[in-house]
Amino acid sequence: MYYVEFIDRDRTMPVDIFRVLGDQATSWAEGAVDRMVLQLGRTMRIGPHPSYLALWRIPDIGRLDAWEEYFSSDVYLKGNPRSHAMHRAINIARAGLYDAPVEDGTEREGLHYVEYFDSAAPAEKLVAWFRERARAGNAGRLAYVLRRIGFMGPDPGHLAVWTFPSYEALEPFARVRPAEDTARLVHAGVYRWLGQEIL
Repeated sequence: MYYVEFIDRDRTMPVDIFRVLGDQATSWAEGAVDRMVLQLGRTMRIGPHPSYLALWRIPDIGRLDAWEEYFSSDVYLKGNPRSHAMHRAINIARAGLYDAPVEDGTEREGLHYVEYFDSAAPAEKLVAWFRERARAGNAGRLAYVLRRIGFMGPDPGHLAVWTFPSYEALEPFARVRPAEDTARLVHAGVYRWLGQEIL
């Protein structure tokens, strides 16, 4: 299961401070249980708002109970100044819960192309549709396909993360409008790892 944060930067916060305080890889006290797999910033202004994404792999929905308990505890309130600073520096505009029929992972490096899509197709059909596109797109790598759980996440509901070595490698893939028999693409954006994005 994945918990995805959709994050905006407060424009009154200098970007260098935002990047340091917003780096969640060093902020979470219980990182052994929850694993941040991606922390991306929209680059070259291509893509929808909010401009930042953080993808956390969590064991199950029960982690939200544990998080609420932790964030209400004296341990957090009195003993985690790094996390307090982070929550003042970033604006988590929305979050959602997702299942991951594809989770092949990705690296920090590269150009991450995120597609936001709507689909009512069964998971097996959706995976086949994305895998076929991955075979045809040969320059990029399909890293994740995330399906929103119920309505717990923003529309259009689902997202896929691809990784390309460059804009030039992405171009032929981005120019192809896929058939909408299985999924309907609504938005797409290009991202770099937090701190590497161009505003």
